[in-house]
Amino acid sequence: MIDRNEWERDTVAWLVGRWIDGRPEVGAADARLVRAAAGFRAWRAAADREAAGARFARQVIERVAASGRGVRRVEHAPEAVRATAAGPLARAIAAARGTRAAPLAELGVAAGSGRELFDEPCDTWVALPPELPPSRYVALRVVGDSMTPLLHSDDVVLVDLDATVPPGVVAVAHHPEHGYVVKRVSGAVGARRGALLVSLNPAYPPLELRPGTGALLGPVVLRWCAHGTAKPGLATRP
Repeated sequence: MIDRNEWERDTVAWLVGRWIDGRPEVGAADARLVRAAAGFRAWRAAADREAAGARFARQVIERVAASGRGVRRVEHAPEAVRATAAGPLARAIAAARGTRAAPLAELGVAAGSGRELFDEPCDTWVALPPELPPSRYVALRVVGDSMTPLLHSDDVVLVDLDATVPPGVVAVAHHPEHGYVVKRVSGAVGARRGALLVSLNPAYPPLELRPGTGALLGPVVLRWCAHGTAKPGLATRP
C-alpha cells in the first residue's frame, strides 16, 4: 500500500508539472500548485535520504552480525558463583571444567606484553548457560572500544579454549606486542601462516600475528552485555 501511495503521488506531481509547463501564464491558483509540487519534491528528497539512511543502517547491522557470527549475546551481567578452587587462572580453568562455571579474569590487567594472563590470581567464577557443551572456558572482561559496535568496553566475553579458531570468527589472541586482545580473525589461519587480527572500529589498524609469535586462545562463543545495569561480573545468585 505504501508503494502504491508513493507511485500515485509521483504521478500527480508529474501531471501537475506537465500542466504548468503548458500554461503561458501562471495565475494565483496555479502558483499554489507550483508551491505544492515544490513541497512534494522536497518531501520526496527527504524520504529518499531517510530510505538511504535506513539501507545504510541495515548494511551496518548485517556486517556486524556477520562479523560476530557464532557469538551469542546475553542482555545482562553474568551470574557470579562460588569459586571452588583458589590460585592462578590456569588452575581455576581446570577446576571449573565440568562444573558449569568459568573463571572470570580482567583482560586489562594483561594488556601489556609483560603480563601473563594465566598466571594472574582469580577468585571470581561465573555461571555458564546450560546449553553450552562441556569444555574449558574462560570469561574475560573487555577493555576499550576497538570492537564496537559488536562489543563494548566492560562487556564480558566467554572464550572456548578447546575449540579451533577458523577465519572470520571473533577470538582472543595473545599478541607479542599488544598482549591479550579480542579481535576478528581475518585471512588464513595456521601455525605457519600466522593470522591477521582486525578491529571492527576502523580507528584501530589491524594487528599481524606472525608465525611462531603469540597465539590464538580460542573463539568467543558468548558475550554478556549489561549496559545500563550492574557492572558485568557482579550479579550474584539470591
